Amino acid sequence: MVKNGRFRLSCGVIIVEVLLALYAALMLVIGILGLRRVRTAEDYLLAGRRSRGLHIGGSLAATILGASATLGLAGLAYRRGLTGSWWLLVGALGLTGLLFLVRRVRAAPAYSLPGLLGLWYGPAMRRLSAAFIAVAWLGIVGAQASAAGRILAAFLGGRYQAWTLAAGGLFILYAVMGGQVSVIGTDLPQLLFVVIGLAGSAAFGLRAAGGLPGLKAALDPGFFSFPLSPGFSASDLALLALVVGSTYLSGPDMLSRLLCSRDQSSARRGLAMSIAVIVPLAFLIALIGMVARALYPGASPEAAFPLLMKGTLPPLLAGLAMLALLSAFLSSADTTLLTLATVLAVDLAGLDLDRLGSRRSLGLLRGLTALAGIAAVLVGLYSGGIIPSLLLAYTIFSGGLFVPILAALVGKPMRPQAAIAAAAAGGALALTGKLLGADPLIAAGFAVCLAIWLADRLLAGRRAGPDRQI
Repeated sequence: MVKNGRFRLSCGVIIVEVLLALYAALMLVIGILGLRRVRTAEDYLLAGRRSRGLHIGGSLAATILGASATLGLAGLAYRRGLTGSWWLLVGALGLTGLLFLVRRVRAAPAYSLPGLLGLWYGPAMRRLSAAFIAVAWLGIVGAQASAAGRILAAFLGGRYQAWTLAAGGLFILYAVMGGQVSVIGTDLPQLLFVVIGLAGSAAFGLRAAGGLPGLKAALDPGFFSFPLSPGFSASDLALLALVVGSTYLSGPDMLSRLLCSRDQSSARRGLAMSIAVIVPLAFLIALIGMVARALYPGASPEAAFPLLMKGTLPPLLAGLAMLALLSAFLSSADTTLLTLATVLAVDLAGLDLDRLGSRRSLGLLRGLTALAGIAAVLVGLYSGGIIPSLLLAYTIFSGGLFVPILAALVGKPMRPQAAIAAAAAGGALALTGKLLGADPLIAAGFAVCLAIWLADRLLAGRRAGPDRQI
């Protein structure tokens, strides 16, 4: 029996190694093809602004289904049950709100969210928001690389730090070569791959746990409580909606997908498709986390999903499921990395891409993408787990920028001075609250921003003029 077990383990490792090599080779080939297709900065950053609704929806969903929505959400469900699904469900709520604001985003001639903020509030706000996003998105890209390193270490052994560097290198190379042309072009098939991998993991895992009766017998009844539970209160949900849900309505990655679309209808169809995908997947991934808790009650929450795949799936399917997760991390990492590179190049460095010419601008963009990717991977090596890292990043962003962005999107922008004051005060309060573990202080950051917005509206009254409209 021991020899059979060792033989099965050895065969499983070989299968994973072969599949991983094939996957890496395929990604490099696609990147090289993208290298030939990218001719302008607009191709590299926005896929030429010609993506259809199906590709926008696939890219949005694939971007969302990164480390936090797979390993992170499964880890939340491992700890507290079905309410872990709210990590994605608040995102669906944010995207639903964005459906009604597409026109205002698509009407603006910008490459990025700070570019939009610059049009609404002036250059100072553009630079401030770019600094917020640059710091926050370093952590988000790094978390994807760290998650990839951890899952590779779980399947193949070795130190996760080495695998993080290897996975990060692949992510960076792929983004540098093909830009958004490659990312959007491959996100839809990668999304299908991810969905199949998640469904297979849930099915085999649930069977190993004895079906739903076995799962109910193994877990405390509180794990099945929804929408709230003993470990997840209404105030927890409200704070999650503020910190995480707001990034889906106003986040730079979501808005960048809309800027890549060919027209408003394509953007709306893409948003609707992504909502239809992530809502059922939120419950499916939560089920995976709960099954993992029943089968491996002593595991680390964020390691439970890989353990379930290794322990319940046949070697070939386990290897394919592992690649499905890597695909999720790749899609999310490259979208966020290109968002970060755009912010660094256009909004912080102030490069005029149209004036520089295609060859020079593409060279600078690729160089900044590579440097940003390396910095993000290093951040990922020292991050404190997927969900904590992403919550810190989201808090920095949403605490300072959500209210000014929302004000502009609904057609009631602040005066530039008020917007800068709201961003600085709200961001500082929310970040301090997160670092101190004081949830009321995080909520106070949003409240201060909202109060500044309302006070500004009362003091200034109605403001009109083409430079204030979106």
